[in-house]
Amino acid sequence: MNSALRLLTALGVALACVAPATSATARQTAPAAAETPEARGVAQWVTAAELAAWGRQRRDADALLVAARMLDEVPLRAGPGGDPDAAPVLSAAALRQEAAELHPDAAAIDQIVVSGVRAQVEAEAQAQRLREREAAAAAPRPPVQRQPVPSAPPPPPPPPPPPPPPPPPAVVGVQSSPFGDGPVSTVKRLGSRESWSFEIDARGAEILRVAAIGDGDTNVDLTIRDAAGKLLCTDGFGDHYPVCTLAPGAPARLRVHVVNRGALWTRVQVLTN
Repeated sequence: MNSALRLLTALGVALACVAPATSATARQTAPAAAETPEARGVAQWVTAAELAAWGRQRRDADALLVAARMLDEVPLRAGPGGDPDAAPVLSAAALRQEAAELHPDAAAIDQIVVSGVRAQVEAEAQAQRLREREAAAAAPRPPVQRQPVPSAPPPPPPPPPPPPPPPPPAVVGVQSSPFGDGPVSTVKRLGSRESWSFEIDARGAEILRVAAIGDGDTNVDLTIRDAAGKLLCTDGFGDHYPVCTLAPGAPARLRVHVVNRGALWTRVQVLTN
């Protein structure tokens, strides 16, 4: 009887010790991190960069035009700390210019459809037809010998047609986007083996995505550390588009570190939400 009582007492103590631990574990489970529209915009920008690189390697104008349309959807916000006179590494206009050099006809069609200049092209054609009709009417004609017949004076000529309406302005920028306000973009020139660091404030329970898009001349490495110097993410696989994706459980100050691994200077466009 005493042995059974002691066994039950020991079992009760063991269960009492296990129960709080299980509850504490449940309380420590972090909520699922949310992906913001701006974070998805960073991912689409990187996808467009990779598609553009694929198109350049294969001299495929259609791939460059698709990449340009992907960039059209994602607005950007200028970030501090960059070089103000440095052009973006990637832009929709530059990709369309590259496509025009590879395949002029396809690029012209895309320019008409995407940028909204079809009305301008039609207005110019209508004006040219009007000029041709006026020139034909003003051309001299050989005289015709006819007997004079009294007749009523001819009616006055009809008034000239009104000029065509001005073409609508081309669409510039993103009018409405599913990517919110868009990622923050900062462009920096980096010399050979030069590094660049800056701090960002990450929000808790939200996916943080940082991408460094190089101009293709050299390889670029990307690392992110916390305030204590602990390494949270690194992408140094020897490519031009390193990306880090984190999900901090609480707001935190993080340090982003970008390195130019090549022997040439390069431009780097850093995108983050």
